Amino acid sequence: RLENEFSGGKTHFVESCGLPISTYFSASKILWLMENVEAVKEAIKKKDALFGTVDTWLIWNLTGGVKGGLHVTDVTNASRTMLMNLKTLRWDESTLKALAIPPEILPKIVSNSEVIGNVAAGWPISGIPISGCLGDQHAAMLGQACRKGEAKSTYGTGAFILLHTGEGVVQSKHGLLSTVAYKLGPNAPTNYALEGSVGIAGAAVQWLRDGLGLISNAAELEAMALAVESNGGVYFVPAFNGL
Repeated sequence: RLENEFSGGKTHFVESCGLPISTYFSASKILWLMENVEAVKEAIKKKDALFGTVDTWLIWNLTGGVKGGLHVTDVTNASRTMLMNLKTLRWDESTLKALAIPPEILPKIVSNSEVIGNVAAGWPISGIPISGCLGDQHAAMLGQACRKGEAKSTYGTGAFILLHTGEGVVQSKHGLLSTVAYKLGPNAPTNYALEGSVGIAGAAVQWLRDGLGLISNAAELEAMALAVESNGGVYFVPAFNGL
């Protein structure tokens, strides 16, 4: 519906957020909730609704929740909502207007390395400062010390390749996503990346175990693979989500 609604189709918001219109990202999930869940509609009307990604929910609870919790997200997680402008690192006004998402439900965007707040009383670690927050693949890129021009690939449920593109946003002509890589402090330069994702990697092993019953636990797979001299030219591409 959104693709048909906007002049740019699937890529209508790519220029600002680096992402195509997809149910994978937060914006379409928020829209669905706003349209289909009565409690969400009511809460937004009463100005009693807050949106956030998992990091937002964790920080909000750790810093007090309903008793003064901080409503924040970091630039990397914000960059996967389809709502943040990659260049300004702020919620994109034109996108919010186009999708009719009220800005007041969104968290404050912070950098990846700054003291956000302290853990509230009632937690075993109360008083400890929360001073860093970073999205999954972005954290892997930083952890592997990727500099401009270098890439990392991590294999988990899915597999993700991120190429560090330096301090400028690079738009892909081949379907890669443009994203924030990291911003190590409020006044630090913003680093960007291009990402290519494979939806199924480790999840294929789970499928062999739970779906086909070929193995009873994941560790058996290596022994089976080593038991044959050759694959005989046969390859299995786990394109369960399409290529």
